[in-house]
Amino acid sequence: MAVQEECKCPKVEERVDWIYTYGDMVTLLMCFFVLLFAMSKSEENLFTAVSASFKGGPPASPFMFSGMPTFMESLEMSLKKSDISEVTDITVDDRGITVSFSDAVMFEPGRAEPTKKGGEIIEKFSRILHAVSNNIIVEGHTDNVPMRGGPFKSNWELSAARAGSVVRLLEGFGVKSNRMEIAGYGDTRPKVSNEVPSLRRLNRRIDILVKPDGM
Repeated sequence: MAVQEECKCPKVEERVDWIYTYGDMVTLLMCFFVLLFAMSKSEENLFTAVSASFKGGPPASPFMFSGMPTFMESLEMSLKKSDISEVTDITVDDRGITVSFSDAVMFEPGRAEPTKKGGEIIEKFSRILHAVSNNIIVEGHTDNVPMRGGPFKSNWELSAARAGSVVRLLEGFGVKSNRMEIAGYGDTRPKVSNEVPSLRRLNRRIDILVKPDGM
């Protein structure tokens, strides 16, 4: 009786090329979510650091304002000794510290040159800026009422011209020009709704942003 010999031939494995594509996709997804997590933590840390600096607290991260406790002490002292506190709003976010000046005392309606009172306010505030070396951005903002007559054709032009006038004043009071930037936003960044006059006046303002070191 013949005995059938077992075949010693190597088995042919089934190719599963799709597994490599799947593995690459999973790896890319993992990298994507790690990146998103890292970015969100970075912004959170930056906000914590700015907030701590604003309060004069201990350093929270490398994103620290140089001389920030001195800046805050000077700011508070100056506001108490002058009438600046009646016309400013101070906010802190991940961009830095923003001091807002109402246009009601800074400018005549539709005009870009600061009033005498506005010049006095900027002079007082310039003394505070001398306490720190941080860069600043002077931002002009308006309400959404279109310009009618006058030298400016649009709110864009008015806001930029007002910011430029404030920068010229600050430079005249000794703030170095290489520390300053100008931005005119017109009515594109309102603080509140423009529905009624009492709210629109809050949107007509000059913001001076004190930026964190390295930004």
